[in-house]
Amino acid sequence: MRIAILLFLLSVTTAQAQVPHYAVKLTPDLDHHLLRGEETIDFHHAAGTVVWQKQAGLQISSISSTDGETALRDRAVSVRLRTSGKHLLHLQYTAAPARGITWFKDQAGFDTEFYCQAWMVCDNSPGQRATMTLEIVLPASSGLSAAGPGQLKKQWQDERNEHFVFEERHPVQTYLFSFGVGNLHRSVDGKFIFYTPDIEAHKIAFTKTADAYAFLRSKAGVDFADRQYTQAFMAQPIEQEAGGLALMPAPYLAKLERGDQVMDMAHELAHQWWGVLVGIRSWSDFWLNEGMATFMADAYLEHHNGRAAYDQEIALTKQRMEKLRAQGKDRPLHWEAWKDATDALGRVPYVKGALFLDRLRTELGEDKFWRGIALYTSRNAQHLVDSEDFERAMEEAAGRDLKTRFNEAVYH
Repeated sequence: MRIAILLFLLSVTTAQAQVPHYAVKLTPDLDHHLLRGEETIDFHHAAGTVVWQKQAGLQISSISSTDGETALRDRAVSVRLRTSGKHLLHLQYTAAPARGITWFKDQAGFDTEFYCQAWMVCDNSPGQRATMTLEIVLPASSGLSAAGPGQLKKQWQDERNEHFVFEERHPVQTYLFSFGVGNLHRSVDGKFIFYTPDIEAHKIAFTKTADAYAFLRSKAGVDFADRQYTQAFMAQPIEQEAGGLALMPAPYLAKLERGDQVMDMAHELAHQWWGVLVGIRSWSDFWLNEGMATFMADAYLEHHNGRAAYDQEIALTKQRMEKLRAQGKDRPLHWEAWKDATDALGRVPYVKGALFLDRLRTELGEDKFWRGIALYTSRNAQHLVDSEDFERAMEEAAGRDLKTRFNEAVYH
């Protein structure tokens, strides 16, 4: 009963809260695989109770509020505010290994993905956006570097440590605050930043990333939010988008060069528009992130390798969808039973979403379809969306009602 009450409270209060800025400082204990954190949440809220999420492995040692009574639970932090207006919440904590933090097995370093509540106190619901400053403090003797969300604002070294400060100044959902630490070399090539194990390896990624960017930018009709885009190739398998950043596995560099396997790169890059620039209002429409990125990677494959390659990938995607149906996992694309990230992360949003977009492309034709994609993206830049927003843009571009088609594929 206590958990049910807490979830109800979270759903009620966070809808009213505005959380404009998180400031987090993390000092990793590399020997013991712990993160020591200091955090300030700067937010506006009416008098009453506001709740943030955390994982059980995040142990808070100090908590204070400028105006309110704080309370700790296993997976939440709450503040009962006496007045309305601007408030500050200060925390100190340690974060143990948990879902969302991967410590590397064979070398020093780690990365994080999606479940930011493993290493900070946050509101992880997609209906809330925030800005962030993230400082990562590493022993200077370790030789490690950090790749973080947004832009590298500054970097300096004191007597013992190297400090990396990243700033995400565009509001994004907190699950887009992922970052990585490892033996990485930083290279800058115009709009693109690469963190690679080999200092020369970024040359492999640059040309193909630049080509994919030009294609996706032309289809989106607008640039993504951050001035530069970062790819960090980490020691263990990961494919995770973040604000202005993609974390990818180091072995993928060779696949990109020798095998010309461009789709994973294009998928994560596509999220800078569909997922970061245009965010979903709730997990119910997660397909607008993942189905769109999957389809746009397919479309880039066609641009890169020809129509036959695209047709082959769509055929494989249809086979994946048939397998999901046979397993009883088929769901409407807009599925309100998905209440949190764990529910939403199944394969249906990726696979069924891409197939629906392919079908729309066929039915509307090239001009109207791509006009609709650009209209949807540019109109909703820096905003939260749902399936109805996408339907309206496509109907406007098509010049006709698409309700029957959307009812069949998206809502039923």
